[in-house]
Amino acid sequence: MTPLNQKTPLFLRLLWVAVLLLSTGCARMMTRPPSPPLGHSQIAGIISSYKEQESAVHTLFSSGTLTIERQGTRSEAEVLIVARRDPSSIRIEITHAWGRPLLHILVDGPRLDVLSFSEKRHYRGRLGSPFLLKQLPFPLDAHLLWSLARAYPVLPPFHQARSEKGDRITLSDRQESDIQVIDLYPDSSLPQRVWWRRQGVAMSFSDFEEAGNLIYGREIGLTDAKDTIRLTLEIRKMVFNRPVPDSLFQQEAPRGFEEVHL
Repeated sequence: MTPLNQKTPLFLRLLWVAVLLLSTGCARMMTRPPSPPLGHSQIAGIISSYKEQESAVHTLFSSGTLTIERQGTRSEAEVLIVARRDPSSIRIEITHAWGRPLLHILVDGPRLDVLSFSEKRHYRGRLGSPFLLKQLPFPLDAHLLWSLARAYPVLPPFHQARSEKGDRITLSDRQESDIQVIDLYPDSSLPQRVWWRRQGVAMSFSDFEEAGNLIYGREIGLTDAKDTIRLTLEIRKMVFNRPVPDSLFQQEAPRGFEEVHL
């Protein structure tokens, strides 16, 4: 490149100096040194806050948009979620944007009950069955489903929590096998991404909202192990700890639906 000299117009010399300053500034920002591992007291405080967030929610209602992206295709639908913590039950209703029902999914403890309106089938089975694990891109794990419904990480049972680098906490079992890895937002205890090691999926959280002392992400992303499928839940409305009738966690197939046992 031809060096600048006195014959170069002044505005070009000033522009060149500005570009150099901006580029060196960007280089400094991009090469920010990694933060040190979190201390034991910091880890304990973050874990405690996550458990408090979980135990403070007994019921929830949420509505929003569900988007599924796979191999260049994109599909959107409306979603309604109702959940209660004790006894553990989650109901998910997925409908077309114009109101036609697609799927009604009920998870009642270990029991799975699905109404597929496009197929006119009533599926029944249990979470974790080998058939489901082979057929679905995302495993229907109870803690994973609760994290999705709660829009905030629900921690599985673990033996040890450690931090090998800043902004990251790893949960492991008694055999020192990793169960879950939580990436935090910089200078914050808020979850940015949660890796479910055994299930082979990652869940991201963003656009946080606070309702009273309860925090939830208005956008939750879920990707499979190969990053070929992405599910995004955008929450428009979330209501915590309102009474939920038991009838919402019961469903019967319409007349003419085929019964299929998983």
